Amino acid sequence: VRLVTLGGAFVSYGLAESVAPETGVAAAAATGVALGNVDLPHREEVVKFGRDLTLVALSFVFISLAALIDFEALLGLGLGGIAVVIAVTLVIRPLVMFLSARESVFTRNERYFLSFVGPRGIIPASVATLFAIDLQQTGATAEAQTLVGAVFLVIFVTVVLQAGLARQIAELFDVQPMKTLIIGGGRVGRTLATRLTKRGENVTILDRDPAVVETLQSDGFRATTGDGTETATLSEHGAENAKLVVAATANDDTNLLVSQLAKNKFDVETVIARVNDPDNVPAFDALDVRAIDVSSAMAWSIDNEIERPSLAHWMNQLGDGHDAQEVTVTSETFAGQTVQQMGSEIPQGVLIAVVDRDGETFVPHGDTVLEAGDRVTILGDEDDVEKAIKRVHPHD
Repeated sequence: VRLVTLGGAFVSYGLAESVAPETGVAAAAATGVALGNVDLPHREEVVKFGRDLTLVALSFVFISLAALIDFEALLGLGLGGIAVVIAVTLVIRPLVMFLSARESVFTRNERYFLSFVGPRGIIPASVATLFAIDLQQTGATAEAQTLVGAVFLVIFVTVVLQAGLARQIAELFDVQPMKTLIIGGGRVGRTLATRLTKRGENVTILDRDPAVVETLQSDGFRATTGDGTETATLSEHGAENAKLVVAATANDDTNLLVSQLAKNKFDVETVIARVNDPDNVPAFDALDVRAIDVSSAMAWSIDNEIERPSLAHWMNQLGDGHDAQEVTVTSETFAGQTVQQMGSEIPQGVLIAVVDRDGETFVPHGDTVLEAGDRVTILGDEDDVEKAIKRVHPHD
């Protein structure tokens, strides 16, 4: 497969160059785009091969760039070189980022993060190498060294500082890696992703069907093509950093395998699975996976509409001005306080409705003393609930 792929790229390049100069790269790229939209076998193997070739090309370009650098000229940039780095990292990058993402799904903090974490790499290195060679051929050796030195300095500083401190910058802006991974982009996965995204969660949907993924992406979801039953695929898409994995396909065997990998291989904190056949629930329970039996969930929803219609409507409209969230008490201020005392320090528009302590769930009263580690359910206006969560659970 790899040889055929590489051969196809060379043939496309060679044929185009034989017809018209400077058209080989465009022809090879067009061939790749065309094949990428065709349902071909061994697609994943081709993608992996492409990554390997990219790594080789990147290494070659960076070595070529480094070979052109005169380190004395680099040091000679002085304050001018520092000014270029500051302009690129603190002025141009943030400005371009905010202009590009003004209508995107990124939050304000995510835009700040993207503005200040932008390590330079292959594109400026390639362009600088090309122009430096052209300048040297015209006799402008000093100008070529200045150009390459300035670009290399920007690359070096951004890679060392921005890439090296990416985790700390993410913590500063409260931007965390992928939090939720949903396997299955059908109606269940899509609806769940919509609700979680509205609450500000970082959600990525993984589905085998490229057509489903394309539709999800066009509708604004973070979706990618892949087989969630493969360890390499889950690892590639951030299962190690996920606090929640949801197996939401229509196949119980697939959901069971996804759940097993997430629990045992990646040690994901919370794994939830859709179960289409009630007889399969014990298999999920044995893995300590939260199994949602579709038939029981549907019956429960209908029963709520019959017996508790107002509450059912309120719950179905979560996110439309009101919310209900469950959070762990980690605040040293609130641990040891009664619910009544706590009420004076959180917004008045919220209610502590339920407390879960050591597996026992109960409705608190004013004299109930909250303890560190309690799971409390907070109801109320959406903004007030968010403020209360930050007070009750400041450590995230």
